[in-house]
Amino acid sequence: GELRRTLADPETSEPLRQAAARRLARLAAETTGARPLVPSADPSTWWGTRAATRSVQPVRDPDQPVPVSASVLESMMVCPTQWFLEREAGGISRAHQSANLGELLHALAQRVATGEVEPAVDVLMEHVDAVWDRLEFRTPWSKAREHERVRAALGRFLQWHNDNPRRLIGTEARFSTVVRLDDGEQVTLTGYADRLELDADGNVVVVDLKTGRTKPSNKSVESHVQLGLYQLAVDHGAVAEVAPEARAGGAELVQLGLTDGGETAAVQPQPVQADDGPGRAALREHIARAAGLLRAESFPAVAGQHCRDCGFVPICPIRSAGAVADQ
Repeated sequence: GELRRTLADPETSEPLRQAAARRLARLAAETTGARPLVPSADPSTWWGTRAATRSVQPVRDPDQPVPVSASVLESMMVCPTQWFLEREAGGISRAHQSANLGELLHALAQRVATGEVEPAVDVLMEHVDAVWDRLEFRTPWSKAREHERVRAALGRFLQWHNDNPRRLIGTEARFSTVVRLDDGEQVTLTGYADRLELDADGNVVVVDLKTGRTKPSNKSVESHVQLGLYQLAVDHGAVAEVAPEARAGGAELVQLGLTDGGETAAVQPQPVQADDGPGRAALREHIARAAGLLRAESFPAVAGQHCRDCGFVPICPIRSAGAVADQ
């Protein structure tokens, strides 16, 4: 360690740095059997001196359009490094309790929409209770609280579902369509829509059911990336099998899980985005940037509020702290 510090210190005289380099070279050449005796003496092992690595297998097939989903796009807009470590490098953490509850609510909402389950809160709660003890909760009181929250969310969904005037044409619908960007790059927009509905004019409205405790501002929903990507995909034929030649008629978030939402779901619509409008232009820019990073296999770190809950801070190139970063 002392030799490394001497060699790396720009204030050290050149003769002393050369002497440290020679000693490190001798140490790096020493072996015990077939193994190096002092592997850390080799500069290729030092933090911050190794060249960027590239996988033999590209992150995305270079001969195919770049696949971009709403979750990929949103994550890349926050921090490409975090997205790569979570999704591509397999560093994603265990699913949080709220994610499990969200999956449960979405599954029941789909079964109600397809007529598999009677649309009654008590009936739906029987299905919830059948799996409830398999879920993990931090405390008994939080388990009881979440049970009541699920009941309330199902009640809001049923009221919204029964009052909804649009015609349902798809649930948990997978979509995929190719879009050409302004720079000539082609991307495949992929994803799943909770609900596809036809309005009175025959246009497709994409509905995303939300089960979290908070919601975005109504103003921010106008530029909501996920809803905007859904509308762009619809306009490029993503749901042509169920709605031939239909155009996007807007999109909306239906908030079911709000703790202060009362008995009514909070509906947050996103108006129709014109193809030549500012909302669609901004979305295309975000998609182009994400596609460019995926093609270049460049995933820079971006600091922000998300760093507070990020599990990769110890290895983050711009936020890491501790002994490794100080060497």
